[in-house]
Amino acid sequence: MKKLLLIISLLFISNSHSQDLSSVYRQVEEITLKEGITEKEYLEFEAFWKTVKEKHIKEGKQIGWFVWKVDPTSNNNKAWAEYIILNVFANKKQMDAMFSNPPEWYVNEIRTAHKGKTKRSIIKKYTRETMDNKYRGKSVIYNNKGLAGFLAEGAAPAKGIVGYYHGIEQLNEDYVDFETQYFAQAHQESGSRAYWELNEIMSRSDNAYKPVTHTIFEIPNPEFTPTEQDQSFTDQIMLKYGIASRKIHGSLKSELALYAW
Repeated sequence: MKKLLLIISLLFISNSHSQDLSSVYRQVEEITLKEGITEKEYLEFEAFWKTVKEKHIKEGKQIGWFVWKVDPTSNNNKAWAEYIILNVFANKKQMDAMFSNPPEWYVNEIRTAHKGKTKRSIIKKYTRETMDNKYRGKSVIYNNKGLAGFLAEGAAPAKGIVGYYHGIEQLNEDYVDFETQYFAQAHQESGSRAYWELNEIMSRSDNAYKPVTHTIFEIPNPEFTPTEQDQSFTDQIMLKYGIASRKIHGSLKSELALYAW
């Protein structure tokens, strides 16, 4: 139980209340660092931005912000990103408002968030590096609408939690129903997942992978012990046609490095 309480449940809830899954929006940014940039340098940069994100969350501009470090052995040693950043919003209006701001607005947010907390030289350094895009060699963005999800009761975020990010292509019109009414229920009832979410991709950057239509992010329950059971005929049929309704184009194993919520 102690391990379970550390499982992250924060991708679609706020501090005080559950968020309606049908209205949650998530921007996923898949990042590859520029050559020569070290993990330490990059995470120090994102730790600086964490203070800004904490301000945004406190002011109700977004629900959460999470930086996940991708395991390079993911996807059969063919990981297509080094980091995943999730910005979570209550709705599309809130997401659009955040990303429609001009660069000058972000500069002011940095200064305001760090005023009295951080040396001026550090603020100047990271502001300049943000504007110069010092760290990102490649950035791929997906804007997603949450369709469904579940979490373990009483969970909370913690650095080091491991999650899995899947890029999915819908193959027929039954796909979402199979995910929400069969796979999700099976995961939840068995206790195999501590967190699970399904998203529909609404828009993407020009350099994004085109075939994927949906994403799944899930966190295994570390206390789950699988048991051998005879599968019913209904389950066999549901599994067969459920798998046939989708194509998984790739999966990234990742570890939570930084977060604000």
